[in-house]
Amino acid sequence: MSLPRALAGLAALLLTIAGCAPDAADVEHRVPAADFVMAAGDSAFWVTSTSAGITVRGAPLELAQVDGRFYELYVADHDRSYEDATFVGQRVYRRDLVNGDSTLVYEDTLVPHLARAYARRHPEDVPLRGDAETSEEPLWTATSTLDLTDIHGPFVSFELHTDVDRDDSPPWHTTRRGVLDLRGRDPVPLAAVAGADAPAIERRRAHAFRTAVDSVRGNASERGMRAAAALGFYHLDPGSFALTTLDGAPAVAYALVGAGDGEAGMLLPLAPIPMREPAWWAQVLPSLPVGSANGSRDVWRHRRYEVVVRYDSTASTGRLALRDSTSREWPVTRVPAPASRVFWLDSPALDPAARTALARAFDESTLYNDALRTASTGTRLRPVRRLARLRQ
Repeated sequence: MSLPRALAGLAALLLTIAGCAPDAADVEHRVPAADFVMAAGDSAFWVTSTSAGITVRGAPLELAQVDGRFYELYVADHDRSYEDATFVGQRVYRRDLVNGDSTLVYEDTLVPHLARAYARRHPEDVPLRGDAETSEEPLWTATSTLDLTDIHGPFVSFELHTDVDRDDSPPWHTTRRGVLDLRGRDPVPLAAVAGADAPAIERRRAHAFRTAVDSVRGNASERGMRAAAALGFYHLDPGSFALTTLDGAPAVAYALVGAGDGEAGMLLPLAPIPMREPAWWAQVLPSLPVGSANGSRDVWRHRRYEVVVRYDSTASTGRLALRDSTSREWPVTRVPAPASRVFWLDSPALDPAARTALARAFDESTLYNDALRTASTGTRLRPVRRLARLRQ
């Protein structure tokens, strides 16, 4: 080969390489590297972005992270029925994703109490065995439905609704709120979540109670008049509260508990009460969004990128996107509303064992359906159901 031809070939090669190299603008506008799981509606979405693109995995999982460990939460139907009576209460379990162990963290007490009362009054009846079914016209029926409403670190807020129908009294129902600590058992008192601020919250609770009662009595609508007539059935249960946020800060949302028919068995919410940030809030704050004033957008800020969810006009779904430091956005997927929290997997980096366990949970979730499932404890489970987040 002659020298001129060799130089020409080398020049062409250099031009080809130069043409393939990205310019500064292309490098700047690559999708930012990201790795996180978003909880939205009743599902979880695992988003990973690299130079190769964006991948998304969705799963019907309710996840919580406590002390660096991931747990999946379940609500279980606990059947205590008899041949002539139906008693189905509720339990909440947490499942450690790494070792697969399921631990009971809550069991409602009202349905078991009614089941024991029935047994004392009807000693001739016997508990159901196996797949046997209750009579089509049971003497007593007591069933509960528990919904997890929000998760803040180790604390899980819930609402529990119970319907009761007995042959010796009129039918009635009741609803209450509560907060669980995934590190222990049973609902926790206010002091466990608010610390030294609990006495001040209790004082402000009295004012919120009076305001709510005055508001109901002053409501001239038909429903307001029914609620006013039912005020005598309501009472202030110090444990009937949930955790929420108010202008991005922690707050306590109490609700008066009623027991009776119609309006008397529903909750009467009180205005949320802000509280000083407890020590555990520092671990929760990075998972929570900053919302827009009109509630149409939530933003999570993290390292060199942001996660954005814009809700549609019906607030039933949202458009999830990644945003870099120059405010350029990359659409990811649509998610059910509300998008409540984000678990960051890249900073700090998730350890290999936890990452493998999380991937396995997403894989196994493809087998989930509406049928009840069985945990390692032998308890029949159903997927967690969620109410809308307590947005103010």
